[in-house]
Amino acid sequence: MTETRNIRPAVQNDVDQLMEIETACFETDRLSRRSFMNFVRQGPHDLLVLAEEDKVLGYVLNLYRSGTNLARMYSIAIAPDEQGKGLSQYLLDAAEQAAIARNCVFIRLEVNIDNKAARNLYEKSHYKTIDRISEYYEDGTDALRMEKRIHREIDGMESPQPYYQQTTDFTCGPASLMMAMKSMTPDYELSRTEELQIWREATTIFMTSGHGGCSPHGMALSAWKRGYDVDLYINYNEAPFIDSVRNEEKKAVIQLVHDDFLDHIRQTSIKLNVQDIDNAQLDKIINTGLPVIALISTWQLNRNKAPHWVFITGSDKEFVYINDPDVDTDAGLHLTQTDYKHVPVLRSLFYSMAQFGQKRLRCLLVLSKR
Repeated sequence: MTETRNIRPAVQNDVDQLMEIETACFETDRLSRRSFMNFVRQGPHDLLVLAEEDKVLGYVLNLYRSGTNLARMYSIAIAPDEQGKGLSQYLLDAAEQAAIARNCVFIRLEVNIDNKAARNLYEKSHYKTIDRISEYYEDGTDALRMEKRIHREIDGMESPQPYYQQTTDFTCGPASLMMAMKSMTPDYELSRTEELQIWREATTIFMTSGHGGCSPHGMALSAWKRGYDVDLYINYNEAPFIDSVRNEEKKAVIQLVHDDFLDHIRQTSIKLNVQDIDNAQLDKIINTGLPVIALISTWQLNRNKAPHWVFITGSDKEFVYINDPDVDTDAGLHLTQTDYKHVPVLRSLFYSMAQFGQKRLRCLLVLSKR
């Protein structure tokens, strides 16, 4: 590599050449000019180019999901007349360094299963295959999801299974509960029928708008009915989310549903722990080694103050890892399940996430086999 070549952030003047490379290298799943124009601006991404004076030889694009310590290398491409010179390795190394600078734990990517050259590059650089995605590309070709741990101070941790993506806007609770149950019972079937059934069993009926979410008490009952013991930790006694509605008739319905859940819990072995949950207690619950689902606020993830359930997939001294069932399908964000599975979140940030509303509701369900 000569001294005149360098890797730098892309600028607006590079976009024409980036489009030429994109068109030459990819027949489908291309980035648009509008996307490139967005990515040359500051944001949760790094668009880097390998340039020789004014000529762009190739580029690499990293995406970062807000509120997490996860990088995804979305695309890498070398101009056709520069291929075969080993330049991809320079861009791959640059992508990793950019992710390390953002304190990311993992860098992940998807690669066409038929692209042997790219697969060899990643395997040589110690990326491991963690999943296969059927018909991922526009032409129907499968992809491999690959991952490399780049945070050197944290012990290795494999990306866990299972993962289930919620199919409605209001079933994050059932999706998270299903993942927790599947982690203990491999033959437990994850299905949309089951997802909706649990929602019907656990719904609060009403929320701020639209369909109701899921009560922690209702989900505890759903898990217990399916053969699991449940420890439910919550920091106050009143009906969760009742303050999210102003209509007094709706409040009465939520309260009636909550009282019914409590009556049924008294007839089970569910342990209802109503107590203050400080950060030390939160750590203790997360570190039980048992499946845990937690209520969070999504503000740190998408600037939307909504209650949301996630499945905690692991933890270490610095990070809590979550499976988030709610994949944002906004095409402009270019996010996929890769950005939602076993996602590292700084512990200090998770402490802030794991509470909802003005009353700072904290709620966790711990499952074990009965």
